[in-house]
Amino acid sequence: MKEVTDIFLWIGLGFLAYFVFYLYRYKIRDFKGFLFACFLFCFAQNTLTTYIVSSQYIEWMPHLFRSAGFSVYLLSPLIFLYIRELLFEKGYQKYDWVHVLPGIFYIIDYTPFFLIEGDAKLQIIQQLKSNGTLFLHQQGYFKNYISHLFLRNSLTVFYLIWITILFFKFVKINGFLQFLETKVLLWKVLFLFYLLFTFAIPPLITFLELTPYSAENFYLILFSVMGILSLIILFLFTKKEVSK
Repeated sequence: MKEVTDIFLWIGLGFLAYFVFYLYRYKIRDFKGFLFACFLFCFAQNTLTTYIVSSQYIEWMPHLFRSAGFSVYLLSPLIFLYIRELLFEKGYQKYDWVHVLPGIFYIIDYTPFFLIEGDAKLQIIQQLKSNGTLFLHQQGYFKNYISHLFLRNSLTVFYLIWITILFFKFVKINGFLQFLETKVLLWKVLFLFYLLFTFAIPPLITFLELTPYSAENFYLILFSVMGILSLIILFLFTKKEVSK
């Protein structure tokens, strides 16, 4: 899997470059721009942290281990809120903060682990690498009661269903042609498949023994492929969105 995780470096740098370009070129003029900028930053942080943790560089900065969990929890709701804003332009709502709660729970759950010394974390990292369970998030305080991998996958499927409902609602009100022509570009629809494949499908596929890869390795492969595709689509199809 080293070849796969090496790709994460270029994906992360690509999204980081696009984040800087987006801030410079398009600015943040509205709620949509804010959500999209946050998504780019969270995606870049997650992929770069994944690369560092998988490489020898983690020996220099062990405290980065598990630090991207909060941003990973934000990816699905950021995409949901962004698509909701594209379709219905509801703007910021006070109840939108509820989407941050799973990420806050992650921080609370992992606070004892974050306080562990670097040498102890390195020992844990080496053991997890040898067991092939580096990305399964099993070091939280409530690890005996809840799995962050399961919780994140469940939330992703929930947001995927919610986004699908928004699409049908928009089409019912405005018609299918307007949906295609004026509101959602190809790369935005691609995020639906990105959510489904990278977070929900790997555990199911491996449980049914339809792939020789473990859930973790299969997740990394799909995540890298969809990351590259998403980055390409962003550069090719993103257009400047002017605030009304």
